[in-house]
Amino acid sequence: MPVYSYTARDIDGQIVTGSSAAADETIIRRDLRENGLYVVSLAEQMERRGLADLWARVRGVKLGDLVIFSQQLSTMVGAGLPILECLHELIDGTDSLPLRRALQQVARDIQGGSTFSQALAQHPKIFSELFVALVHAGEVGGVLEQSLEAIAESLDKEQELREKVKSAFVYPVVVLLVAAGVVTFMLLYIIPIFERVYAQFRAQLPAPTRMLIAVSNAMTEYWWIGFLGLIGLVLGFRAVIATERGGRIWDRVKLRIPLLGKLIRKIVVARFVRTLGILLGAGVPMLSALRTAADVAANSEFRDAISGVATDVTEGASLSVPLRACGKFPNLVPRLVQAGEESGDLDGMLLKVAHFLDRDIEYTVRRLTTLMEPALTVVLGGIVGTIVVSLYMPIFTLAVVVRR
Repeated sequence: MPVYSYTARDIDGQIVTGSSAAADETIIRRDLRENGLYVVSLAEQMERRGLADLWARVRGVKLGDLVIFSQQLSTMVGAGLPILECLHELIDGTDSLPLRRALQQVARDIQGGSTFSQALAQHPKIFSELFVALVHAGEVGGVLEQSLEAIAESLDKEQELREKVKSAFVYPVVVLLVAAGVVTFMLLYIIPIFERVYAQFRAQLPAPTRMLIAVSNAMTEYWWIGFLGLIGLVLGFRAVIATERGGRIWDRVKLRIPLLGKLIRKIVVARFVRTLGILLGAGVPMLSALRTAADVAANSEFRDAISGVATDVTEGASLSVPLRACGKFPNLVPRLVQAGEESGDLDGMLLKVAHFLDRDIEYTVRRLTTLMEPALTVVLGGIVGTIVVSLYMPIFTLAVVVRR
């Protein structure tokens, strides 16, 4: 809760200064008037910003914090509490600094006359279009509690999917990091020792050994160039994909990466289908739901395809027809969408499709990690083996040199 510093006058005209915590300025002014004080000036105290604050800003709001927030808000709204009172309680209870500040501004906007969805829309980096659209649908239909429950379920599914993918890739990433550390240690410390030994005998070294020593010398003397180059490469890559054209190219490349491309495609389709089902179930119109679901899918190639689907739907086509025609979705998706349209339960069928895709993603991740483990073992074994062989090849030549 923000803290305000105030300067006020009492009934005798004496200046009184102090500070107090409250949800907003209105509450501070009311409390001071009740105590016979009249505000001269009032300002919010700026929070001290240290490394923890800087890290919180860089990291942003974690998905888990949003899941907890939406679940708690749904429960409190369902209990009949006013939205402002709910927000004030949640502001005090959240540990996420960016989320707490965003909620403080949301509360102020609501007091200023904005609706809940309008206030949330002012923070697109925290509250997605799906979040805002479902809240708006809940406000219009008088079912905000159900909309918040749908948001919590959607965010929970997304977090669960992310955790599964992350946990599956923990072992390969750890193996790669350890292998990179071992190779770097050998290049920086072990190979220079061998180089000094071989230099004493002045023997002709094999080409692989000379190449290895050259790499070691380059890393030892110019490591800072490689370090700065790596940072520049990462920053340059992020700057490129932040542009519209660069982002589109990267979206296309991701879908065509060997092995990983199929997994990414399935994740994008699952996000789109689940989001569309949730939005339609909340009463959001089809075209608005398609636009929001396309943005949540977070891939420009699919966004363009879904835009074409929305155009066909506007012209009177059923959803299943353009989904099948665009060629971006597995055959199962338009087939089951058609079944949902015929049965009158399109949103329910879309959620069933999303559940099936989630299971398929889980199996794909398992198969992928099963293939990656032996592949990593072979590749890393080959790298380390090549280094070791290159180091010991001159020993056979040195035996001849020593006998001379």
